[in-house]
Amino acid sequence: MIIEDESPTAVVVRDTKQDQKSSTLIMRSALLRALSDSRVPTVITHTQELDKVYNSLRDASNVVVFTDSLRALKSVKKCFPVKMGWSFVLTVVPTAYSGWGKRTLTWSKGLSDECDRDTVILTDSQISRRVLEKELASYRADVRILSPEWDEIENGELDPSSKWDSDLLQAQDGNADESKSNYWSFGLSKTAALSTNLPFGGLDWGFRPRNHSTLSNRRRPLRNTQNQPRSAANQISNASLVKRLMNEKTLAGAPRNIGILGTKLTFIDELGRDLARKSGSTVSFDEWEHLAAPPDPGHSQSLLDRSDVIIGEWARPNNVWIQERAPKDKRLIVRAHRYEVTVDFPNQIDMKRYFAGVAIVPWVGRTLVQEFDWPVNKMVYIPNYVNSRYFRREKLEGAEFTLGIVGITPDLKRLDLALDLLERLRSVDLRYSLRVRGDLPTTHINWEKQPVQAEQWGSVLRRLEQNPLLRNSVHFDTPGRDMAAWYQQIGVILSTSDIEGSHVALAEGIASGALPVARKWPGIETLWPKDFVFQNIDDAVKWVLRSRNVRWRTAQVQRFSGLRCLDQDRVLGAWWDLVNGRIEQAQSAFGPIDWNAPLYEGISS
Repeated sequence: MIIEDESPTAVVVRDTKQDQKSSTLIMRSALLRALSDSRVPTVITHTQELDKVYNSLRDASNVVVFTDSLRALKSVKKCFPVKMGWSFVLTVVPTAYSGWGKRTLTWSKGLSDECDRDTVILTDSQISRRVLEKELASYRADVRILSPEWDEIENGELDPSSKWDSDLLQAQDGNADESKSNYWSFGLSKTAALSTNLPFGGLDWGFRPRNHSTLSNRRRPLRNTQNQPRSAANQISNASLVKRLMNEKTLAGAPRNIGILGTKLTFIDELGRDLARKSGSTVSFDEWEHLAAPPDPGHSQSLLDRSDVIIGEWARPNNVWIQERAPKDKRLIVRAHRYEVTVDFPNQIDMKRYFAGVAIVPWVGRTLVQEFDWPVNKMVYIPNYVNSRYFRREKLEGAEFTLGIVGITPDLKRLDLALDLLERLRSVDLRYSLRVRGDLPTTHINWEKQPVQAEQWGSVLRRLEQNPLLRNSVHFDTPGRDMAAWYQQIGVILSTSDIEGSHVALAEGIASGALPVARKWPGIETLWPKDFVFQNIDDAVKWVLRSRNVRWRTAQVQRFSGLRCLDQDRVLGAWWDLVNGRIEQAQSAFGPIDWNAPLYEGISS
């Protein structure tokens, strides 16, 4: 249900101390045009007038503040007290790839210091978004594209003294000095489609400068191939983006103070962030280092005292600490994953004290009911939150031949079986390769003391060195939360594990448009359809090879993208019902579930 609230207000804050680079001016121009096209009430000010602006808006409940520098963002957060319903947006235009020498150090350090998971970042292109996400890979940064109005470039409204602008101007000017355009341009690359072949610098085999006159002589190389001019298409896209930013609150009801406590909050941080945005609520996180007690008991107790609703993430001893100390009038919710049903922790949780127990997959909930005596009437199935809009990006050329697997430790993830599949595929088509993302086994403490894992890893290394079908076809990528960009190169997402809870990586891969391939691990059919679940490798190989038919592949990807468990709005709605005490509505969002049925009996997805 859409809320009816006062009109949102935009506050655009200029940094009076920052040099007004042309890239900043262009982005601000695009933002102001989009706000105007969306008919958003807008206040334009600068950092020296923040007190005056805040006093005029302090009673407003829906304000979005746009800043054009880290300094301005810092000033705004200092001047504007934390207020429910207010959100902050930063505009950043990178000048190079992350870590590219000294000129990137200043902004990269500032990003890490000033930005957090609640900050929306606007940038000018897919490449810029990739740079920012990589720089902020310790959490899942919310980076969105506000497209520059390229007519301003073509009309000569750029500063030739700017390195970023001069690159673009040279590409536009057919009379430009050829020797100055014989290098790969970061600025130019941001305007091109993913499949565009751009020039790059260097000398040819005869030690002469490379000749790219065919590019230089094109007056409008940046024009898109659609019927609309690029600037008109960008204008429509920008207006749509601004409307979404200004109308994030879509969940009806009074805002809530919600506290989330527990270890390893990476599976719930995006849910909490977006629940806050969509409802205007305040969601506070308290991440613990140890299972049984918080690092700062006083801080955690304060969170319990001021929260309306308290969520214990993982059914671990943190919930015992919560139930013993939370005021009696607080609504307590515990969320359980696969790990907890393999130990005795759920028996320590007093479900009389808890309003609801949430299971991220039906088979886990059934285990809690049948083996730990959790009450059926308090059980709620809500899948892990997958931000499908974040993952839905254009695939890179050739991605359909790249398999992906996320996380290879512990040994139950079965990287060895992924290699078996890759070897079979490459015996038919050598275009197939595998990308592995995550920590290597050797990075974990005492990994060699786990004999099965050590033997498996040794076998993997030997195969990669000696098997001609696998040699040079497997790539290992370092871990990070910037998964959407990584999935752009993945066409097939694998789940070869011996056991999983729901397998978040599989969900994210499907949301990205990758074709899923999974083993029939216990409980998988309580969440995922049988179509891509295989009991033998022969069927899995046939499934992947068939995906070389573009029409068939597209149909499967579109079908799976509509699965209910990937509907992020439905997940948020179920959680909002639950925190507001509407447990029956929350149970019906993905139910009903027969909690007393056999643990692994399939249900509709």
